[in-house]
Amino acid sequence: MNLLGIYKEKNKDKEWFDLHSTLSKGAFGRMFEYTNTNYRTQNSFITQFVKFLEVENKPRSEWPRGDHGQEVHKQHVINMIQSKLFKKKEDETYTRTAKGFLYSEFINSEISDEERWFINYLFLLNGYYFNRKNYIISRTKEDLLGFLLSVDGLNEDYLINEARRLVTLSQKTFSEVIRSPFFYIHSFYNDSDFLTSYLRSSDSEKEELAKYIEQNKESLDDICCLSKKYQSSGNFNISMLVDETRVFLLTLLFCKSKEVNQTNISQVFIDGYKENIFAIDTHIVDTYLQDHFDIFSSIFADILDLDEVEVSSVEDIYSVAAEAVSEDSPESYIDETSDAGRQKIKAIYSLRKKQARIQSNYTCALETINNCRPIYFTAKANGKTFLELHHLIPREFRNDFSYSIEVLANYITLCPRCHRQIHLATDRERKHLINALYGDRENRLRLVGLPMKLNEMYSYYKIDV
Repeated sequence: MNLLGIYKEKNKDKEWFDLHSTLSKGAFGRMFEYTNTNYRTQNSFITQFVKFLEVENKPRSEWPRGDHGQEVHKQHVINMIQSKLFKKKEDETYTRTAKGFLYSEFINSEISDEERWFINYLFLLNGYYFNRKNYIISRTKEDLLGFLLSVDGLNEDYLINEARRLVTLSQKTFSEVIRSPFFYIHSFYNDSDFLTSYLRSSDSEKEELAKYIEQNKESLDDICCLSKKYQSSGNFNISMLVDETRVFLLTLLFCKSKEVNQTNISQVFIDGYKENIFAIDTHIVDTYLQDHFDIFSSIFADILDLDEVEVSSVEDIYSVAAEAVSEDSPESYIDETSDAGRQKIKAIYSLRKKQARIQSNYTCALETINNCRPIYFTAKANGKTFLELHHLIPREFRNDFSYSIEVLANYITLCPRCHRQIHLATDRERKHLINALYGDRENRLRLVGLPMKLNEMYSYYKIDV
């Protein structure tokens, strides 16, 4: 069977057709789901951010409502929070983070289009969309490459070359784009069988398929998922495809880079963009990032997974020590989107991880469940049982809360085996451990202003229920 025949046969499967022709939740219509109906491209975040400013610091009772009584701005809450552009205050209103205030200035700046797209991409890169830390990077590295590199004939260099060709096409018309291999890689990234057939097909077969899709897009005479997906009244179009391909390409180039660190990370992204997407003015971009180092250093620390940020001085720790409390009570939210905020978090953590071990009497919180005593060992540094510190509410979700998660109620002491088990074991094993820890800390978390439902905890740990 030739390529067109394989494609037609695939379309006869209603489930396959629906999954590849729509953008609904759980479908395969796009590579990155965080850009949903209201966030169709990276630049959509600018529009929706401005929209959300209308309700900044306003109680929900004052939010405008649409024709059906629904809050007009409700649809933006999750993306604004998970982008770390806004946070929820103790009075349940929403206000900008340090990153959000800089984003406001960025929106109103006179930076040109290509430089603006690039900087906007960096602003969004450490968002934890769908409760997934560094969503854009993890989605590219773990999911998309996981699918695509399993296809015979695909490798990272091929993906980079074809993605580059698509984003640099001269006209970017539908007719031009559907003759690009990356159009099919994007459309069927999770269907290795079809992509294998496509890659092995002759140029004439690929041209036959392109003509069929192109003609059917106008008439919709035949069942064709791509004709439906890209029809004029549809939810997806070429500009959205190009935008997603840019995101994928720039992220893949970063993931492929060797020895990236906080010193060279901005240059890695700049070089990747100017060499593969568009010749931006590197001086403008570099100057902007350097002028706002306080915010972008925090973004880059997230991207590089540098949770243990450095404390700038010993005095930082002593100043926090003076504020230490011995009983559970809510503590003010610490804005992690600036370097100063991260320094304060580090200082608190440095002090309280010691307090947490003392409070636990140097025992693993899962000792009675996992019988940890036989595997304990004594730390040379202090002559005590060696324990690691775990955030029960993971630190990447601190922006979900109005109060600080850097409190003893959220600090769990675990032996190394249990710590790895809670991160790396099967869902069934981890669920049992999370149930135990949640049962022990539920009331304490509520006392410090961090009320959590068990299902929410499962979601944070990516445990299916």
